[in-house]
Amino acid sequence: FALYIAFMALALMNIVTGVFVESALLRGREDKEVFMISHLRDLFGDLDKNQNGMISWAELEEHLDNPKLKTYFKEIDIDVSEARGLFHLLDRDGSGNIDADEFLSGCLRLRGPAKALDLQLVMRELAEQRKLVHRLADGWEVDHDSSD
Repeated sequence: FALYIAFMALALMNIVTGVFVESALLRGREDKEVFMISHLRDLFGDLDKNQNGMISWAELEEHLDNPKLKTYFKEIDIDVSEARGLFHLLDRDGSGNIDADEFLSGCLRLRGPAKALDLQLVMRELAEQRKLVHRLADGWEVDHDSSD
């Protein structure tokens, strides 16, 4: 009977320890997310040289040797030589400038292995192709309607 009590006490302590460790890991992930957002906002402020709320390619290119930017690139597993592609990827509206929302949402999506970058590039290319198809279809409809 004493062996049974000892075994059950050990099992209960194991469960309590597991719950504690799980909650600590969850809290750590949440803290990392908050830190990442804060870090990205600071980085955006550093990159926005003229303080207009937008980052141009020229502003980003000037800061490619910035330690904060290099750290972020290393964290998302992107080489600095891929910065131009990353800029165009983050510039979702194609304006040639990245605003704070585009920067934050784009950078947060790119965390993880390089596969995430590849997926984002494919999604951007697909969106561009969709726009082209719509333009062609609209042009075809105009030509088709005028021939009637």
